[in-house]
Amino acid sequence: MKNVPGDTKNKIIDAAYQVLAEQGFEKASTKEIAKQAGISQGLINYYFSSKEDLMFEIFHLESARYIEEMNKISEIPLNENFIRHALAVPKNMVHQYPDWHRLRFELFAIGLRSEAGRKEIQQSLEAGKQQVLKSLNMLPLKESINKKALASIINVTIDGLALEQMADPDFDIDAAYLTLIELLETYLLKN
Repeated sequence: MKNVPGDTKNKIIDAAYQVLAEQGFEKASTKEIAKQAGISQGLINYYFSSKEDLMFEIFHLESARYIEEMNKISEIPLNENFIRHALAVPKNMVHQYPDWHRLRFELFAIGLRSEAGRKEIQQSLEAGKQQVLKSLNMLPLKESINKKALASIINVTIDGLALEQMADPDFDIDAAYLTLIELLETYLLKN
């Protein structure tokens, strides 16, 4: 069977994901990625102009998967436990996709050093905020609540809790999410 060009690119992406997740951006080399993919190192340069561009490609693909997972919130019944069940989705993703979160935080670090990276961070944060806003719009909230500001706060809190879990294996993420749930229920649902 003939090797399709998209197959090679996908092999590179899969290998890079694995190598970057294991070694981090700084330690991962294109040589190691090529070895993992079973291709020549030159093919990586053919498909990606830099290791940073390769990481952004991985991040786009993983972000799409993340958004797909977050869309499950729209299937949760609107009742008094909605916030509790909705926040279980991102909390569970920390456990299901730790490599994705590690790469996300790597992107944040890289992004702060380049204009292209800064744009990637902005797009990622905006996508996350829009997902949270979509969930907030499902709730019958008081008009005085600034949903966009609240969506930003919830989005970065979710990222922050994931970061703390990655940095501290003893961190009690369940207790932190329970407190976040209680705060949101008090703020949003009680008059």
